[in-house]
Amino acid sequence: MVMRRAGKTALAGLSRQPPSRSGLRNLAIALRTPTTRPLSTTPPRWQNANHADAASGTGRPASAPRSAKPAAASGDDVQADVLSRSRRSMLYVPGSSEKMIKKSQSSCADTIIFDLEDSVAAHKKGSARETVFLALEAAARPGPELAVRINPPSSERALAEDDLDMILPSQQLQAIVIPKVEHEDDVRVIIDKARALRRVNDPAPPLALVLSVESAASLLRMPVIIEAVREQLGQHPRTGEATGETQVAQIVALLFASEDYCASTGILRTRDRKSLLFPRAHMATIAKAYGLAAIDMVCIDYKDEPYLVDEATEAKQLGYDGKQAIHPVQVDPIQHTFNPTQESVVRAARILHLYEHASQTENRGAYGLKESGGGMTMIDRPMLLQASAVVDKARKAGMHIPSAAELDQRE
Repeated sequence: MVMRRAGKTALAGLSRQPPSRSGLRNLAIALRTPTTRPLSTTPPRWQNANHADAASGTGRPASAPRSAKPAAASGDDVQADVLSRSRRSMLYVPGSSEKMIKKSQSSCADTIIFDLEDSVAAHKKGSARETVFLALEAAARPGPELAVRINPPSSERALAEDDLDMILPSQQLQAIVIPKVEHEDDVRVIIDKARALRRVNDPAPPLALVLSVESAASLLRMPVIIEAVREQLGQHPRTGEATGETQVAQIVALLFASEDYCASTGILRTRDRKSLLFPRAHMATIAKAYGLAAIDMVCIDYKDEPYLVDEATEAKQLGYDGKQAIHPVQVDPIQHTFNPTQESVVRAARILHLYEHASQTENRGAYGLKESGGGMTMIDRPMLLQASAVVDKARKAGMHIPSAAELDQRE
């Protein structure tokens, strides 16, 4: 995300004299000029290049790309892009900190979350909303997904509605993180407000909704919540498939908030993470059952990179698609961990090409794949689906996917 220089001046002035909401909109529109500082595509230096990927036993290949900006979707792809876009890293930025908002300009995170909840003191909630609105309006596009974590409708309804009244009119807002979701009404308030405040223009993408699981009640009721919200949106309760009408919003992910979950359940978070293994795995299973992304908990020890990578690797093995970050230095290790290794991409591409060849020329639904170690692996439809998922993640990460000709040269 890139903030215009004029935007920086405007942000600095908010603490002295907060403008009205109409004034904010006019100011934000004026800020959107072509005088933009180019976005730096160079990510932070990788500090742990020799760390082995637990799933493959290999270190980071020299050709593997560093963190990359997600590609912008257009045309008929926008509806699908909301659900399928990469969310390997979701970086929180305190909405009350102009300094940190400016620093987030150079982040390579897939999603930037401007936070209006836990990181904002009660007496700064109002000014933080205005700061976040300006940050949204002054952001250059394309860039990271822009999200806002609002105050919880379940316990702070008035604050949440004030948040929504301020941020929903911004057409640059792409996602809302909803904390402490325990009932479908906690999500319905966002949908009702979005229908009233947002311009719904087909094929404009719907607003992405990320539901935060922060209690045992939330975890156990989440299937009911998802199905009820989808029915309100006119979507199939299990698949989320739209009925054909323009969609104002769409649930895209579940997010595990470990600290709040521990506080509500009495679980003691241990360094080996065993105490949280069940709820993490359970939430990931629910997400996959409903075709949603699963976003893992925050690693609060942001200075211990090997521990962060170990925690992210474990999440990947549990079926998670990404992880929350609370510091910019966490983004690159997280995104590398959730990228497939180059070796796994090559293997997946081989499976897809050989399967296509076998099905077309030999009319077979299964075949043997000769592995690099000399063994043979039986490849059938489940293996094909896994390979397709690996290639899809590699494509979103901007990694090179070898063609059939390139694979033939490797043989």
